[in-house]
Amino acid sequence: MTRIAVLALSKWAHFSWLPRGERALTERALVYANADLLARFPQLTSTQTTPAMPPFATLPRPACAKVLRVTAALAHARLLRKVVSADTQKIFSARIAPHVLHAIQRDWRVEEDMDQGVTLNVLDRAEMTAAGLRVALSAIDDPAVCVLMRLRLPRTVEQRMVQSGVCGMHVKAAHKLLDAAYALAGGKAC
Repeated sequence: MTRIAVLALSKWAHFSWLPRGERALTERALVYANADLLARFPQLTSTQTTPAMPPFATLPRPACAKVLRVTAALAHARLLRKVVSADTQKIFSARIAPHVLHAIQRDWRVEEDMDQGVTLNVLDRAEMTAAGLRVALSAIDDPAVCVLMRLRLPRTVEQRMVQSGVCGMHVKAAHKLLDAAYALAGGKAC
């Protein structure tokens, strides 16, 4: 597991979480943004050690988001069986993750969706990323790591995740989905 330094939060977090909603380019702006993040998220300062992040979270931001989208697709694999037209498959490949739809449709978990109680538009990139974030957060038991995961992605993804509700998935099942998604996505950005 990779560790994220608390004093480098302004570089870790997506710029939409920073005070002005724009990238901090100077040293002074980085310090100000870091202080603002620590003030808004005090649970990051309460940890004795630097939180260790799961491997997919430390990938470049686009690759991390892709792993989350593939995780959501695996969690809703039964729903993806309905994606049969060639045009819809192309849209899924372009927006969500290329070259994984057929692997997901053939996966053994297709008998039943694992993320119950959520209506999901499988062709919406932000919605799929938010659904994957819900699953990922259910697999993480450290509150500081949960905050860091939320900060990693754009604020709009976190807002969509909050609107869709709480994930009722078991921790073990969420870990299995994340591992499978990491292997399917290959850690590559789309």
